[in-house]
Amino acid sequence: MLRRIAISAGKILAFLGLWGALLTAATLTVVHLGGKDFYRDMVWRTTLEALAMLAALGALLVMALAVDKRGVATLGFSARGALTTLIGGTLIGAAIFAVPLAILWAQGFIAFAPDLAHFTPGALGIALLLVFVNVIDQELIVRSYLFQEIWRKYSGAAAVTVSTILFVALHAGAILKGTAGLLAGVNVALASVLLGLAYLRSGALWLPIGIHFGWNAFQGPVLGINVTGMDLGAHWQVFAVHGPDLWTGGATMGVEGGLAGLAGPLLGIAIVLARRPSMA
Repeated sequence: MLRRIAISAGKILAFLGLWGALLTAATLTVVHLGGKDFYRDMVWRTTLEALAMLAALGALLVMALAVDKRGVATLGFSARGALTTLIGGTLIGAAIFAVPLAILWAQGFIAFAPDLAHFTPGALGIALLLVFVNVIDQELIVRSYLFQEIWRKYSGAAAVTVSTILFVALHAGAILKGTAGLLAGVNVALASVLLGLAYLRSGALWLPIGIHFGWNAFQGPVLGINVTGMDLGAHWQVFAVHGPDLWTGGATMGVEGGLAGLAGPLLGIAIVLARRPSMA
């Protein structure tokens, strides 16, 4: 048993190491071409996200196909029902984010106060593309090879647990920022459980990608709310926040850093558990 765990750990570390090496090369290339302030340019920022996604995909392909000798069908990207599942997941993600907003609205902590001076359809499109690529990148890192290795050899519960630890670690920079950061950490952990269960229930990555994208896209590019403390390129807002940070998360951390934000992933977990498991 210990030998099997050691082999799995070694392969997961190899996957993360390969991803890290490819990501480093991509980052150095973008910094060289785009300059040190490339992150302020949405085109260069999106380019880096796309390269990071390709780095994660490349690491998955090498480890799954070349090292494990698995088939393409095991990668989590089944074509059957892909678009429908992706769209359905996106709608779920957006819907469960509406729940924290409804809670804050009922308490009088937010108000409809649109500031669309900097809004353009093009800016919205780029921001949505940035979020979509970023979401695929995160899902490839956390819920592709690592998740598959643990799920295949141990259990779905173990896969959800380990992937959640990694998912929280990837957001460490945001969750170390006081009370809002701690609440965001709980939110991120619950979200990871939700996304892991979505993979287990559907048998493919399309559902977790859709839910993740719907949540991030609705709050970030669409509403102009920071996503786990990150500005995802929307320089406009739809709601003004008036309530206490404990509930709202504050302007910097966003809804995910407040008590109301916890309602979203909890509802999402209930929705996914109610879904009939796929035979894929």
